[in-house]
Amino acid sequence: MKPFVRALFALCLAMLACMLSLFTPALSSPAQAASSIRIPVLNYHSITVDPGNRATIAPDKFEEQMRYLADEGYTTLTLQQFTDILEGKEKPPEKPILLTFDDGYADNYEHAYPLLKKLKFNATLFMVPGFVGDGYYLDWEQVTAMKEAGWDIQPHSMSHPHLPKLSAKKQAYEITESRRLIEEQLGTTADIFCYPYGEFNRTTLNLLKENKFRYAFTIDQGWASSDQDPLKLKRLFVNGEASMKAWKRLLEAPKS
Repeated sequence: MKPFVRALFALCLAMLACMLSLFTPALSSPAQAASSIRIPVLNYHSITVDPGNRATIAPDKFEEQMRYLADEGYTTLTLQQFTDILEGKEKPPEKPILLTFDDGYADNYEHAYPLLKKLKFNATLFMVPGFVGDGYYLDWEQVTAMKEAGWDIQPHSMSHPHLPKLSAKKQAYEITESRRLIEEQLGTTADIFCYPYGEFNRTTLNLLKENKFRYAFTIDQGWASSDQDPLKLKRLFVNGEASMKAWKRLLEAPKS
């Protein structure tokens, strides 16, 4: 091969290598996107009959939903399993799902607790410690029984305020005191937060980071995923007045 031809050939190879290096990130990005882990997180509140209140669900309808999950082979995750899966530490089961209950209504103990115990389901309760003992909400004895049956208990603030309307000092109290009481009463770690009304601001996020909260849940609609901000995880609101068909649609994986 003549020197000129060899030089030209070498130049072409160098240019080709350069072009491939430029396109490599673009070619690998779909694979990276496909590796994102997504899990449906159902958001329940009170389990009772209260016509017109979409945040409540009748006990019989709730049971129908839970038995559907059992019959269809869903695995209800503990919070530890949920976070391990998002962090890539644990392989997800075929049909993972996280059940969450906000506020800490006494009817959760009356209706959800025995049913989930029977089905051997895990669940997460985001409770408001400041409401404990008024009769309408859970007491510590009930919460302890739920924890021992596989429920994760985490903070939802002390008094369920609109956090962005509070000063930094008052926000800090709502966040840290609710955590302290739960950890003190149950002897567990409570470092996953749930925003009252789904509301937060920069101060809220900074306080969670300063106090080493690992995750926080919003009421933004959608499946939780590993590519979301860990302090802005999405959930799926369960409308107690919706049909079973509409509820089943929440379990359908979102299109990429």
